[in-house]
Amino acid sequence: MVSSYTLARVDPSKDAMVYHEVKKLKAVKEVITTYGEYDLIIKVEVDSLENLDNFVFHKLRVIEGIASTTTLITA
Repeated sequence: MVSSYTLARVDPSKDAMVYHEVKKLKAVKEVITTYGEYDLIIKVEVDSLENLDNFVFHKLRVIEGIASTTTLITA
């Protein structure tokens, strides 16, 4: 099991829409709205690093309104 936290920057006025779209994703265990440099903290759990890569690039980053992400893999 691979656990990670992805920090996401969201385009202005897209926060609520992005939040709800991210929550629908199977690998997402928790989504937290924040103020500051990042707009969302997303807790992710997947079976492998390959699945994490697939999740970030093909499921998360394709959501309209996500401007950028930074993923931190837990130790």
